[in-house]
Amino acid sequence: MDEEVDEGATERAREDTALDPLLVAPAAVLEGLPDAVVAAARDGRIVFVNALAEELFGYPKRELLGQPVTMLWPERVRERYSRNMELYFATEHPMRFSTAAWGLRRDGSEFIGEMSWGIVDTSAGQLLLAVGRDISEQRAAEARLRAVAAMGGRALAGVDPADLAGEAIERLTKLLPVAAAGVRLADGSSLASYGPDPEAGLRFAIGTGDELLVAPSRALAEEELSFVRAVANTLATALARLRDEERMRHEAVHDPLTGLANRTLLRDRLEHALARSERERGATAVLFVDLDNFKQVNDAHGHAAGDAALVELGRRLQTAIRPGDTIARLGGDEFVAVCEHVDEGSALAVGRRLLEAIGRPFTAGQVEHELSASIGIALGDSDPDVLLANADAATYRAKAAGRGRTELF
Repeated sequence: MDEEVDEGATERAREDTALDPLLVAPAAVLEGLPDAVVAAARDGRIVFVNALAEELFGYPKRELLGQPVTMLWPERVRERYSRNMELYFATEHPMRFSTAAWGLRRDGSEFIGEMSWGIVDTSAGQLLLAVGRDISEQRAAEARLRAVAAMGGRALAGVDPADLAGEAIERLTKLLPVAAAGVRLADGSSLASYGPDPEAGLRFAIGTGDELLVAPSRALAEEELSFVRAVANTLATALARLRDEERMRHEAVHDPLTGLANRTLLRDRLEHALARSERERGATAVLFVDLDNFKQVNDAHGHAAGDAALVELGRRLQTAIRPGDTIARLGGDEFVAVCEHVDEGSALAVGRRLLEAIGRPFTAGQVEHELSASIGIALGDSDPDVLLANADAATYRAKAAGRGRTELF
């Protein structure tokens, strides 16, 4: 029995001897940790830093030992951190926990650190021990991921691309070292911008001719470039959606051949014009344009030549009216003009300009054509159906009277 006790004591003695180097050299253990370590005494003076702490804060050890630990904290948090340190020392059973803490480097830059804090008892008294690492870039990368996700959600929700472009520039300048940035469309207009002209910076295509321009103040890391590309892709998606919607809206109310207003848009424009005429006690004119013998163009030269002729005539009619007036194609060789704030004289003058525009020779299908039209004019301030019917009736009278002329209802 005594022999068993002696053997156990001997084994424990061997273990104690094996631990002796660690017990007598705790600084060596702290130096070997993969994180920065700073220890401060109760009076707030730094008593130990390891090599990683020197690297993190930018100070050599000799400039830290004996100095107040507050020098490693940004001024805006020093008072709060100092109170917390006093609380840690005053607590009978100090807690050890992890938290995010702000640090201040020698060059004045700040960083966010993931830190474990606690009070340890030593032969020289209690020490506040902080162990941690810089997670600024990790936090920044996470913020960039959240920004891309938020922008993607807003793009899918159909937010206006101009608003999304402004948000993109704001996030880029907030989350990256960017001196200038802008979103420029193919026509040269700017949706959003920040700082001086970013022309000499990086370019990211966000559509046909559209670009996201970024002028960084330093070379961007690959993860940062990935963030910019993700922002560019989000903007490209939003702009493509906008243009698709605009194209569909345009196609819904415009003639596919000439690009002029169709029946739907004509009706809307006419109703609005008559409503204004009624309020302002004026008159709106409807001019019904029916080409004379246009069928001969198709029969003699083919539908391709006929379509080319209609496109050219549509362009001419558009230039013959005032900027605020409307030209619509009803189909076939029939067009309608809507002119606001006119009287009989000015309506007849518009009719003459339309006849002159149509009568000028033009080439379509490699053949020169000369066309004429019969135009019926009606004025009113209330019922759109009556006004269109009256203009149509006046057109028949113009054709009956010899064509190539205008008739006022």
